[in-house]
Amino acid sequence: MFDHIILVTEDEIATIACRVTDPNVHVTLTNKEERKIVNALYDSKQGFLGIFPSGSYVCEATVNGVLFKTDDFIVQTWKANKNISVEMQASKTVFRSGETINVYCIVLENEVVNLQWNYPGQQRRVGIMKVDETKVPQVRLEYTLTIPNATVMDSGEYECVVTSAIDDVTEVKKINMTVHDKGFINLSPNFGLLEYANLHEVKSFSIDVHGYPSPKILWLKDNVTLNKNLTEITTSTLVTEEARYITMLQLIRAKEEDSGLYTLVAQNDAEIKTYSFELQIKVPALILQLADDHHGSTGQQAVECLAKGMPVPDVEWLVCKDIKRCNNDSSWSILVTNGSEISMETHQDHDNLIKSQVTFKKVEETVAIRCIAKNDLAAVTRELKLVAPSLRSELTVAAAVLVLLVIVIVSLIVLVVIWKQKPRYEIRWRVIESISPDGHEYIYVDPMQLPYDSRWEFQRDGLVLGRILGSGAFGKVVEGTAYGLSRSQPVMKVAVKMLKPTARSSEKQALMSELKIMTHLGAHLNIVNLLGACTKSGPIYIITEYCFYGDLVNYLHKNRDNFQSRHPEKPKKDLDIFGLNPVDESTRSYVILSFENNGDYMDMKQAETTQYVPMLEMNEASKYSDIQRSLYDRPASYKKKPISEVKNLLSDDGFEGLTLLDLLSFTYQVARGMEFLASKNCVHRDLAARNVLLAQGKIVKICDFGLARDIMHDSNYVSKGSTFLPVKWMAPESIFDNLYTTLSDVWSFGILLWEIFSLGGTPYPGMVVDSTFYNKIKSGYRMAKPDHATHEVYDIMVKCWNSEPEKRPSFYHLSKIAESLLPGEYKKCYEKVLHDFLKSDHPAVTRMRSDSDNSYIGVTYKNEHKMKDRESGFDEQRLSADSGYIIPLPDIDPVSEDESGKRNRHSSQTSDESAIETGSSSSTCIKREDETIEDIEMMDDIGIDSSDLVEDSFL
Repeated sequence: MFDHIILVTEDEIATIACRVTDPNVHVTLTNKEERKIVNALYDSKQGFLGIFPSGSYVCEATVNGVLFKTDDFIVQTWKANKNISVEMQASKTVFRSGETINVYCIVLENEVVNLQWNYPGQQRRVGIMKVDETKVPQVRLEYTLTIPNATVMDSGEYECVVTSAIDDVTEVKKINMTVHDKGFINLSPNFGLLEYANLHEVKSFSIDVHGYPSPKILWLKDNVTLNKNLTEITTSTLVTEEARYITMLQLIRAKEEDSGLYTLVAQNDAEIKTYSFELQIKVPALILQLADDHHGSTGQQAVECLAKGMPVPDVEWLVCKDIKRCNNDSSWSILVTNGSEISMETHQDHDNLIKSQVTFKKVEETVAIRCIAKNDLAAVTRELKLVAPSLRSELTVAAAVLVLLVIVIVSLIVLVVIWKQKPRYEIRWRVIESISPDGHEYIYVDPMQLPYDSRWEFQRDGLVLGRILGSGAFGKVVEGTAYGLSRSQPVMKVAVKMLKPTARSSEKQALMSELKIMTHLGAHLNIVNLLGACTKSGPIYIITEYCFYGDLVNYLHKNRDNFQSRHPEKPKKDLDIFGLNPVDESTRSYVILSFENNGDYMDMKQAETTQYVPMLEMNEASKYSDIQRSLYDRPASYKKKPISEVKNLLSDDGFEGLTLLDLLSFTYQVARGMEFLASKNCVHRDLAARNVLLAQGKIVKICDFGLARDIMHDSNYVSKGSTFLPVKWMAPESIFDNLYTTLSDVWSFGILLWEIFSLGGTPYPGMVVDSTFYNKIKSGYRMAKPDHATHEVYDIMVKCWNSEPEKRPSFYHLSKIAESLLPGEYKKCYEKVLHDFLKSDHPAVTRMRSDSDNSYIGVTYKNEHKMKDRESGFDEQRLSADSGYIIPLPDIDPVSEDESGKRNRHSSQTSDESAIETGSSSSTCIKREDETIEDIEMMDDIGIDSSDLVEDSFL
């Protein structure tokens, strides 16, 4: 059987003994694994000769038609190498009694070797040996010697002897094993028990640790574990060899507080070892305090010197009795103590602080005392003067007077600063005047230089004030009823703007300036028009139109859920431009305001009763406000004619939805209103949806809410310098260069369009006005198209946001573009409404007409022969006056710059139930949550307070 197992080395010729008695018989050799005949040299007396790979082989022969086969021949090839490569390994070399020792002897690239182990326990036959063979990726024989439950007797040298089976070449490898009876720790410090380090020195302390099992090492300072994350005290541990370590404590820049007791703790499951040492940081001597302690009427005085350092400093005292010569060191002498007059005590506390005190029983004249503290590193001195008690009282009085004077001066400065920073009322609208031949440079016209026409004056006894609609930091807007403003409507609901009783002269001037600007502008369908004013014999009242739907922001918010992307096809009733729906008139009495505690605009709702604040007593027939509904709720009549061409855009019917055509209508009307202001050389400076009101008939009216808005708490206004500005609505030249023109209003118009077509969204959503915002505006960032805007509308916005003002369209062109997006009938309807307005007896129109038609109930004009006839219609001139710049001059205010301050603002946050019912061009209808009946009662004071009389200079 064993003859059929053939062992050969690589490249050795092997013989497969397939012998036959008849040499003429044909014999074949087949590899059984590969199932194919092997070509090899055949000798009938020896068999097949050749180099055969490992495997199973069989010989076959056919005699007289009979097939004969031999048993399988097994060829095993061994890899043998004349050079022996031996490695000896162990997982570890240090053990504790009872653990298992494993030693490995590895032979590479050789399969035919003899191996012998020599080790301390060999005679006791405690070793267990085994061999593992691996051929991929290389031939590797791994012999393992295992000593279970090792004892101290198993310590010593372990030897692996490998001999080649070919050439008797021998390779020997050795390794030492150590078995300890139990675990242990040994510490070997490289420094003493007391160590010193200089201030700011880099100092290291190392300790050698020998231990098994591997110990846990900690460093402590004053019995508190040091944090490994410290940057100025670091600890580290390195493994030098098995069971041997070196641990190090390092001070990066030694500080005084690094002094203390340091301890190394090494611990394993067998024992704990510690090593402690004291570290002292050498610190130059330093005097912390030199103080004079006066003991009152006894005249006794003590001087205390507090010093520190390491080593602990010594303290000495010197005295100089001639104050004038103390700059000379020769004038100083050692202070000599005696028990009766001068005594000295020195103490050292646990923090190594030295406290030395010299006590003088009595000081009759001023002397200088010097304390000297010195150690090995430095010597320092400090001095003070001891003043005689007789002089001390004089100095105390002088010091008190000086401190009191400083307090008074500082208080005055603070009061002046507060006074200067106190907010003042400021109007945003400005009238400009060209100062260059090409018309590209302007200056602001001082509103106080504009004339005030007495035709606008309205008698106070014809005005009944009602509920407070809005209140700001400077003024109020009050609902009112005016008697005799027009022939067709002798009783008219109006909005009355006034200052609070506490208003200063500068604020009265500002309100008068606003009145003059409004009289300068004249009347237009798409601005909140001035109806009249009371400027004599009492506080200033500005009487303006009363708008039904409030501001555009809240109108859009309120109707957002009802928005229809397409123009609704549902037929609706035709109404006149001012929404005098007979159905609504019959069901609506008068408005009552609902004030929300979040400061939003107010929602106008029906109520059965309301209260008014009477200004002047009237006769019994007319002093109350419960007048006929048909007259009370209506603004001026503009020749009611039905408009059937455009069903929804310029009317109020029962349908509460909002369509895309409504938004385009708002766009067109704002453009027409701003075109009118531009033709009057008026720059708005705060054009936004919150400053656009919506009257009955969905008529848009541009205004300014400066008086009754708390802009300091309105998120739309940002503090910039000494004022608050609507930065998100401002053009870049206005933000960065303080330039305001009609072209900067065009930029704001583009932002207003974004508000309209986002249904009241806040511009630049999610962005905070900070340096990043300013940089984005400078780099050309623009908002994306809002959800409800068409591409044509968004193209208008992009043109308005051109970084070069000259390339922005004028309001004339903007109105033309908006007109092209509306149905053809809309323009005809709008022009008819405008024509009817200008032909009506609306108070804002009649006051601009000729003498023949300027006298009606409640008003009598003077100088009638000077008025021009305007019955032929109002010519807007459609000037493209918005093509220039204003030179960067500061605003001309009626008061000095010292009186200019912060302005209040009002938050225009969304309220689902908010809507404004006012019509002031500079006011908003806001009532704060804390407004009480006292506010209404205060209105009585407005009419009778003589301090509110208007100065003649205002007129």
